[in-house]
Amino acid sequence: MKRLIASIVGLSLLGVAVFARAETQTPDMLVKNTVQEVVVALKQEKKDKHKIQALVDEKVLPLFDFTLMTKRAVGQPWRSATAEQKKALVVEFRDLLVRVFIAKAFTGNTDLTVKFEPSKYTEGDDQVTVRTQILIPGAAPLAVDYDLKKTSAGWKVVDFAIAGPRLALDIYSNQFRDPLQQGGVDALVKFLMEKNRAADVSSNVIPVRKAELK
Repeated sequence: MKRLIASIVGLSLLGVAVFARAETQTPDMLVKNTVQEVVVALKQEKKDKHKIQALVDEKVLPLFDFTLMTKRAVGQPWRSATAEQKKALVVEFRDLLVRVFIAKAFTGNTDLTVKFEPSKYTEGDDQVTVRTQILIPGAAPLAVDYDLKKTSAGWKVVDFAIAGPRLALDIYSNQFRDPLQQGGVDALVKFLMEKNRAADVSSNVIPVRKAELK
């Protein structure tokens, strides 16, 4: 639970609607310069679930490339999936992550600070990992790393790591293996849909709006 809370808080630290700045700032400075704004917003709205969802929708999700994250998690079977299957995978994976954000993220300790490790980014790089530590009084520091890629829409988060394992490449790719082997892409879509339904039943959060892919 502590890892989950820290991971989503860490994700939320990234989020801010700064698309113009995303084009001009280096990825490490983009992350660093927006941390305090989002921390303050989360502390103010932590008990209002509707405002939290609005905060996530507006400031967190636009910085993530869920298509690339899903592609990473699915692996080789992504190549043979149809356009409709790919769309369904991205929608369900994105919605599962949003449900996790809302259901679990904002009930933890908000008395935290974030330490940024020295950046290894150099001009011309199109991929970089921004390394941070979440510092909570009375708890051991927790490493949270963000993998960013420069896309046509600016810098986007394509994966992140919590104390080692990466969300798409490690955690979810392992969970996806069995349904893919048993029934292919359609079985994985069904698996994700069931995960989302279970998240709805087990949590009393407000419903997540279905993602629309353009």
